[in-house]
Amino acid sequence: MRVQRGKIAHELAQLEEQMDRAFERVLASALRLPGGADAWRPALDVYETERGVVLRVELAGVPSDEVRVVVDGEYVQICGRRSFGRSEPSQRHLLIEIPQGPFERVLRMRTPYDADGVVARFENGVLTVELPRKPATTTRMVPVRST
Repeated sequence: MRVQRGKIAHELAQLEEQMDRAFERVLASALRLPGGADAWRPALDVYETERGVVLRVELAGVPSDEVRVVVDGEYVQICGRRSFGRSEPSQRHLLIEIPQGPFERVLRMRTPYDADGVVARFENGVLTVELPRKPATTTRMVPVRST
């Protein structure tokens, strides 16, 4: 029986992605960071550059002081809250489609990054987080000595 390595690698990558999504759901519900089941998930783009990985998160209507980015070199957590204030007593909503309340995204990055060099900018309702590549480590032989 001949094994197709590309197919197995693809299936393993899909399984890892499914596990990451499950981990994100469990983390959000277990830790309630920040809102658990009623939290909404902002859209995001992730792309790679020569310098590292860039995340762009659509956060229209969210003030920058309501956004928190937490990094550890493997995971990135982006959370906060969007609220539009209270309605006027005479106001009657006919349609509400814009999500409000707490939000959270937790991403496991496939390549390690330098957590100390992360930069986040918020402009025109889009949060951009730059995760610089971690310098490549070199493999070396370690001599074993007897005592």
